[in-house]
Amino acid sequence: MTTTKRKQLTEDMKTAIRRSAAELFAEKGYPYVTMREIAKQAGCSHTAIYLYFKNKEELLQQIAIPSLLELEEAFLAELAKRDAAPIDRLLAVCSRFAVFCLSNGSLQTVLFMSGSVRVDDPAPTLEINVIRNRLFGHLMKALQLVVAPPQAENDGGEAMLNRARVLFYYVQGFVSTYTDHAEPSESLLARVLPVFHEGIVIMTRGMRQDGAFLN
Repeated sequence: MTTTKRKQLTEDMKTAIRRSAAELFAEKGYPYVTMREIAKQAGCSHTAIYLYFKNKEELLQQIAIPSLLELEEAFLAELAKRDAAPIDRLLAVCSRFAVFCLSNGSLQTVLFMSGSVRVDDPAPTLEINVIRNRLFGHLMKALQLVVAPPQAENDGGEAMLNRARVLFYYVQGFVSTYTDHAEPSESLLARVLPVFHEGIVIMTRGMRQDGAFLN
């Protein structure tokens, strides 16, 4: 067997393992899936799988990180639109998140929740959690552009952090409601995104003491 052929077979097996892991993580939950199960579904022996991936954490990161980095680029692109009103940038960031999650179906729970840490963890061990926390930070920045509570500067940012958590709970709740939808994504989003946006507008207006938005 040539070196090129051997490399191709290796890459094919890695792809099969990642695909099987993603399916099992989404179906059963990351904590409940074993490397043996992944190997069996991928058509690999339970010992040979460790030639490709050292453990589940490495598999999770290889599955999730590329997609999360793409989402981060989308967040940054929306935040960079200086000509857009702050509320429009916030709505765009939240919409990007919702569309991303609904496009990934049950896998979105794996991408964001499996092995996660606190959003204010200053030094996560895994790279996937560094990226997740950056994403939350971008969401908080978009929210801060809109609500900018003056008390946030007086408590080390705790007020702003809590408001961002509230917004995330809202967005995640919306996503969870429609994760297993049977309706085509395009028509679903056209139908529900206006309501989703209205909820964010109402929520963020309530977060400002004067009930108004920043221009």
